[in-house]
Amino acid sequence: MRRRLIISTIAIVVVVLAAMAVPVGVIVRDAAEEQLDTRLEQQARVVAATVDAQRVTGPTLDYEVLQGLIGPDDGLIVLNPDGTVELDITDPEAASTRLARATASDGSQITVVTSADLLDADVRRQLQILLMLAVGGVVAAAALAAVQGRGLAKPLERLADRAGRIGEGDFSRMASLRSGISEVDRIGEALDTSAERVEGLLASERHFTADATHQLRTGIAGMSLRAEILSLNPDPEVASEAQTILEQADQLNRTIDELLVVARNRESSERGEFDLLPIVNAHLREWEPRYQEARRRLALIVTAPSPPVLATRGLVGQVLDVLIDNALTHGEGAVTLMIDGPSVTVIDQGRGVGPEQAAKLFDGPVDPAARHGRGLALARRLAQVDGGKLEVVRA
Repeated sequence: MRRRLIISTIAIVVVVLAAMAVPVGVIVRDAAEEQLDTRLEQQARVVAATVDAQRVTGPTLDYEVLQGLIGPDDGLIVLNPDGTVELDITDPEAASTRLARATASDGSQITVVTSADLLDADVRRQLQILLMLAVGGVVAAAALAAVQGRGLAKPLERLADRAGRIGEGDFSRMASLRSGISEVDRIGEALDTSAERVEGLLASERHFTADATHQLRTGIAGMSLRAEILSLNPDPEVASEAQTILEQADQLNRTIDELLVVARNRESSERGEFDLLPIVNAHLREWEPRYQEARRRLALIVTAPSPPVLATRGLVGQVLDVLIDNALTHGEGAVTLMIDGPSVTVIDQGRGVGPEQAAKLFDGPVDPAARHGRGLALARRLAQVDGGKLEVVRA
């Protein structure tokens, strides 16, 4: 930011100076011409007065005195009243000259001449002085911009650091440093207020997650106890169903544990390498009875063998469950799971969704109290937490 501020300030000053260069140059040259013309006219009048004084004392003129009245680079022409040349001290090779004339009382014509190169040299000298002043102005503007940039950048750097710490999960309130810039100070106060609110919301969510987990585990424990009693029933069918309930209760406990870890730490510590095919097959077997009840087919195809993936088995399984359930509830026809390398695609034969709905498919419900529409949003979050992604490949 400091560099951009300095560069922009220098650019503004340079543009202003460039816009003023032409009119300033014209003014400088006009002033130099006027000053030169005034000097030549004064010299011509002085020479005319001296000629008058010398004519009174005698007919001859003192050339040395007259030459001393003009500048070392000037020329002098004195014409007698009859037009004859009395004195000519000029450079015949001068390409361009500037002159001034005066007339003595006896009718003599006095002409003071100087080279136009002197005028050009004087203009260049004055322009060089102005150029040095302009360079000094640019340097002063750059120094002022550096000081101003430092004063502006420091509070903004503190704000950026504060925003970065909030993004990393540090919601502790920092000591308030007043910058003297009201807009920046208000942004800092808004950041602190937002951090406090986010910290409060996260704390409430953690408490709610812990409470909900405790209540769910209490209910699951009661169900497991009843299932264990039923597993002792002499009827083999009843005992088998009870054993299935126990296995599903254990799986539900593991799912709750994994979701709790994700909610608390934003990552899972159970990541490891495994093949996708066995876990996909296992979930297909779990869902086949429900598909058979709905008279729909659930199949698996492998287009490219999957290399071992680094992920969490439980989270991958939960994502698969959400997608298979979504296809059963909202899709139509046969559902196919296709393993293509490290990816799994769930395909159904329904009518699909429009482009606008596909773009919002993973957004979740707007109403926090809504009881439906959370599955796909949860599945995407779980995939992202585990280092993967979930997206619509065909609407």
